[in-house]
Amino acid sequence: MCVNDRNQHDVQTHTKGNPSSRGHEIPRVGKKKYKCKICNKGCYNKREALQHENLHTGDKPFSCEQCDRSYPLSQTLKNHIKREHSKTVTEVKTHSCMVCFKVYQTESGVLRHYSSNHKELGYDYSAACDICGKTFSSKQSLKLHERAHTGFKPYECNICNRSFSKRDLLRQHTRVHTGEKPYVCNYCDKRFAQAAPYRYHLKTHTGEKCHFCRNC
Repeated sequence: MCVNDRNQHDVQTHTKGNPSSRGHEIPRVGKKKYKCKICNKGCYNKREALQHENLHTGDKPFSCEQCDRSYPLSQTLKNHIKREHSKTVTEVKTHSCMVCFKVYQTESGVLRHYSSNHKELGYDYSAACDICGKTFSSKQSLKLHERAHTGFKPYECNICNRSFSKRDLLRQHTRVHTGEKPYVCNYCDKRFAQAAPYRYHLKTHTGEKCHFCRNC
């Protein structure tokens, strides 16, 4: 067995029973030799780099043969088919419209129904991410969400050149340089630069249980 095959075997064997690795792709071994021509994101092969560029150009060459949906990535199409079209009769979950009680097999189906038939009642989920299927109530929210997939960060700090996907994130980061701490604790006058640590701190006074997100 060659070195690369042995490495791949080790990864597959020792992550198979690991709960934390379920549902995630097996980490690939090797360097990201190819780069996206638009954002310079590193990719493992030319095919992956070309597909990633579709996220920037808006091209959706991968079409589902069972419905009218198309996607920029082949893996996203595979996920769509698995999620929407490969369930057996006993596995199908029904999703009902709360307005007219029409039934759909998928959540995305009933959300599209809301947008098409009940938009006047405030139901508008027409903005759906073509990559992960998540729906949003506005095109602007969808646009911000898509940056998580494309890696697009248009807001740059003019002090350290660090980039951010949202203007609010840049504003919070700038406080690291300016020393500004606008959030003041009413109990002990301790000051904070960001809202999340401030809310977390308040719970130490009120006695509420703290659930701090490790990601944000």
